Amino acid sequence: MQGLGPRSAPPPDAPGSAARLGRHRPRTVDPVKPTRPLALVAPFLVVGALSYGGVQLWSHYGTPPGVPASAPLTPAILAVIMLATALAFRARLKAQREAVQRILDGEPTPPILPGQRAAKPLDPLQAARAVMFAKASSMVGAIVSGVYAGYGVFLLGKLDIDVYRTRAIVCGITVLCGLALVAAALFLEYVLRVPPSDDDTMPKNGSGTKTANAARPVRNRPDGTFPVRRTSNRSGS
Repeated sequence: MQGLGPRSAPPPDAPGSAARLGRHRPRTVDPVKPTRPLALVAPFLVVGALSYGGVQLWSHYGTPPGVPASAPLTPAILAVIMLATALAFRARLKAQREAVQRILDGEPTPPILPGQRAAKPLDPLQAARAVMFAKASSMVGAIVSGVYAGYGVFLLGKLDIDVYRTRAIVCGITVLCGLALVAAALFLEYVLRVPPSDDDTMPKNGSGTKTANAARPVRNRPDGTFPVRRTSNRSGS
């Protein structure tokens, strides 16, 4: 009768154990790719065209919608937060690189002055969250800029009216704040970029492929030797 306890693991040299080990090997996660300009220009143009068409359709049935004077505040505050975060991360990374370089050069570590904190290494999880926040903020900035840019283009033909002129000015300021948010978010991504690995800078041979000695190492490979299936020689030697 088969027991209910956990099944014992097969010996390392058992047939098929190497295949099972490779099948359950954890997969590597590719790094986050930087935001492409086309990914921000396309939403800006599409949302701007929809905003212009929607306001023009709205004006046929009544007065165009109003623009709150506090519209530029949200993208402006987010842009300031993005810029401050990027500068803080850049200072921490610079201090970390200088500390590593001093260790490599064999230089003594400078003493910590009163009230001064030692440079802490950057947490990879914190950096990944900051990158995702920057990518989302850049998309929000592009969409907000597109909305108010479409409305502002519609108001260009009505600048002789004081109310519409004021709305056009607010739309222009909001578009500038949205573009500033996009620039600050892209700067944060630039600060937290991952340097190229040795595999990316490795020379290639004349056929356009990497040499045999420059094979890419397997990541997340368990320690120790891999089990190999051994076959016995059954010949009558």
